[in-house]
Amino acid sequence: MTKKLQFALVCVAALNGAAHAQTSPRFTTAAVDQGREQFHRTCSQCHGRNMVNAGTTIYDLRKFPVEQQDRFLNSIVNGKGNMPSFKDALSPEQINLLWAYVGSRGGKEL
Repeated sequence: MTKKLQFALVCVAALNGAAHAQTSPRFTTAAVDQGREQFHRTCSQCHGRNMVNAGTTIYDLRKFPVEQQDRFLNSIVNGKGNMPSFKDALSPEQINLLWAYVGSRGGKEL
């Protein structure tokens, strides 16, 4: 195979991968819906229904940086500030569903 053809194939593969990454959703609709249900059972008392709160004393999760999943998971598992740890109350699956809900901005960024 010639170098030009090899280069062209690499470029096509890279573009295809990039296009797939941009079009495939980070979260499924089902995961976001289940995360919303879990959020309303577990988190809405403090963070507000549908993540809506004044954001003055409780963190406004609608503004949580979506590139900081590890920070979110760490806060749930270990607690942060006045928020208690939920490591004994929630399974890893439930915590990941919460991230699907929060990380998708409540399903607005699927």
